[in-house]
Amino acid sequence: MTSRTPRYKSGDPVRVDDRDVAGHCRAPWYLRGHTGVVVEELGNFRDPERLAYLRPGLPRQILYKVRFKQTDLWPDYVGPARDHLEADITENWLEPVVPARRKANAS
Repeated sequence: MTSRTPRYKSGDPVRVDDRDVAGHCRAPWYLRGHTGVVVEELGNFRDPERLAYLRPGLPRQILYKVRFKQTDLWPDYVGPARDHLEADITENWLEPVVPARRKANAS
């Protein structure tokens, strides 16, 4: 069992890839393209998308618990702003969020 080094750690902002997929997929459509924060790394598992097609599930994927603000996911959400949704998402679906660069003051 080969172990991979996690790319993300708790507190890291991540974006769920919004690629189109034909067939079985473990990234819910309503999370694709949205930004969340890694809550924790859950471990190293065989890839469920490959296992669904009776393949060995390799390479293994790191699974993360990612937290999303409900108000970011649902434009008409009227609940408290502190409400969130947590989802388990494999690393191959996550992208780092690069902070916006500040523009230098024009002199």
